[in-house]
Amino acid sequence: MKFAALFSLLVLSVGVGTAQDDAKAQTKLGTDYLLGRGVEQDRDQGFKLIRGAAEKGGAEAQRILGNLYAYGVGAPIDLKESAKWRRKAAGQGDGKAARALGQMYLTGEGVSSDKSLAFLWMRRAAEQGDLEGQATLGDMYKNGSGVTKNPEQASNWHLQAADQGHPGAQFACGQACATGSGVDRNLTEALKWLTLAIDAGYGSAAVEALSILKTQAAPGELAEAAKLAEAWKPGMEK
Repeated sequence: MKFAALFSLLVLSVGVGTAQDDAKAQTKLGTDYLLGRGVEQDRDQGFKLIRGAAEKGGAEAQRILGNLYAYGVGAPIDLKESAKWRRKAAGQGDGKAARALGQMYLTGEGVSSDKSLAFLWMRRAAEQGDLEGQATLGDMYKNGSGVTKNPEQASNWHLQAADQGHPGAQFACGQACATGSGVDRNLTEALKWLTLAIDAGYGSAAVEALSILKTQAAPGELAEAAKLAEAWKPGMEK
């Protein structure tokens, strides 16, 4: 009996591994057809392959299929189908799918608007390391969207995204350091993050904020902030 049980388990494991490998290979081929990468572009064929891989349980394929339905590539736009497949992928730990699903709950596209569910999915995306998910989760904590306002948590998630080079999160970190919202007030750090946000192309809001902050900072703070911004590289805050 023990041998029979072990044999059955081994057969099942091989079968699962084969299915997963097949789904990955099919996802790659489907993506190649969608993009015309190494083959003649054929979006209909790409869609069929991606859908087949998604039905086999491939998380990446499920996420891509959700995107295809969202943008009407290979099939008509169907936001309910998009949400369904993104939910399946997110349930398997796909951070990008969780973030996209959270965004759908924020806007009420394809699902009923629900900020609490949006927060839950966005948090899952952030915890999976999704950059946009981390930045958006910081915004949700900052604004009290779907969760009680929490400046400390907002700063924590903004910092994680800023550390990876997200311009909006860098701007948010600059604002937090300038006002002491969720972190100790630190003009040098504020100047650094605002400078980095501008360098990353954030826009006029960061330029204006930096200009105002420079009038409040001492010469030493300005010089140190410039030095820190110049030396900064992604991952330095960890």
